[in-house]
Parts: sequence; C-alpha cells; structure tokens
Amino acid sequence: MTKKKWTREDLIKVVEYFIEHKVPIMSHPKFRERLDRNRNLFANQVTREATGNVAYRSVDFDLNEMTDEEIWSLFDQSEYNELIEDNAAAAMMKMAEKLNLVK
Repeated sequence: MTKKKWTREDLIKVVEYFIEHKVPIMSHPKFRERLDRNRNLFANQVTREATGNVAYRSVDFDLNEMTDEEIWSLFDQSEYNELIEDNAAAAMMKMAEKLNLVK
C-alpha cells in the first residue's frame, strides 16, 4: 500500500470541513502542543486560509436578482462578516497602493 502525499490544498479542505462542522481541533491545546513552532505556524496559515474560504462561501450568492438591501442583509447575517469586511478593506488598500492613490 502506498502512502498518500497530502498537499496543502488537501489539508485546507480538511480544515474547511472542521470549521464548517464546528470541530475545534485546530485550536485545541492537546493538538497544538504536539506541534513544534514551524508546524504551529503552518497550522495557523492553513486555518486562516480555510477560514477565509468558508467565510466567502457563506456569502456566495447570485447578485443579479437582489436589491442592495438584500445583499447587505446577507453579509450582515454571515457569522464571518467581520473577517469578510477586514479582507475587503485590506484588498481595497492594496489596490489603492497599486494605483498610487495612497502613500
């Protein structure tokens, strides 16, 4: 039997499943104490990316048939709305920097 080589994307999908099903293993002290510093940093990166993916899926809907009020209501109802807002603000600042609109 050959061992499966896990990719980063595989791990992100597993962590997304944990997040969506409210399984707190990634933050559990018993799990984290078994990881060295580098593995803890990697776990943080994977968790951050997976959380972002889950957050964006929580507001993935067709905007064509919705009013502005309905759109903002759905964003407000997402349990990840703060993360989405923070990421949107960071993306806007990066774009403003690329366009030399801010120093």
